[in-house]
Amino acid sequence: MTIAKSLYGQTVLVTRNERQAGAFQQKIEALNGHAVLTSLIRFEPTLTKEKAKAFLEDLEASHWLVFTSVNGASFFLSYIEKHQLHQSLSHLKVAAVGEKTSAYLMQHGLKVDVVPERFIAEELADALIEHVHPEECVFVAKGHLSRDVVKNTLVPLGIDVKEWIIYETVKDEDGIIALKSAMMEQSFDFITFTSSSTVHSFMHAMEADIDRLAASDTCFVSIGPLTQEALLQYGISSETPDTYTIDGMLDLMCRLSERKLNQ
Repeated sequence: MTIAKSLYGQTVLVTRNERQAGAFQQKIEALNGHAVLTSLIRFEPTLTKEKAKAFLEDLEASHWLVFTSVNGASFFLSYIEKHQLHQSLSHLKVAAVGEKTSAYLMQHGLKVDVVPERFIAEELADALIEHVHPEECVFVAKGHLSRDVVKNTLVPLGIDVKEWIIYETVKDEDGIIALKSAMMEQSFDFITFTSSSTVHSFMHAMEADIDRLAASDTCFVSIGPLTQEALLQYGISSETPDTYTIDGMLDLMCRLSERKLNQ
């Protein structure tokens, strides 16, 4: 790997959840960059034991099982295992929002039938239109901040959609303290965001310095259009990869770094 095709000399702030930030850090360091981790959000399960009966009834009445994130898949499977509901999955077809979610599900023994070409909820909903028949029922496992795109797209077509909030997103107070410390101690070539939630948490923590950040040479990188839109609410533009994944962000940062070296 040549220096021009790497992140050599670049310092990258990763605002991703602590559980998921490690892999991002490893990939940055493999590209000779320096990663600083500040977990701004964390995820907590929402389903109780008392909801298991209703949960099972909705699963058994459904034809499709839909996941809008890896987190949704993870908390769903944990709940299934904890309450021994595996028998309720065998008849279901499965749809996943992107390749990471799909890979996670397949690693845990689920066959994935539908994955959209672009990894956003609108594309997932459009893909489901081509596969789900009217009068069928769709079970959506999601977080409390997830949009209702799948439901709002399918219900007008006569498709029953049952949404279950599997987890919730909360602020990581320790990570926010670490963020403030990191921003005072050093500058960053790139600040990365992998969700709208991390954008809002970051901006709340850095409220007094938003104008300074917007005017700085730091490049903001968002994983996709929704995250990019969240940044624009604070007057900050960002770069977004063609493929809405961590690897897409890394490739984009390498190209931006190479461009800076050639200026």
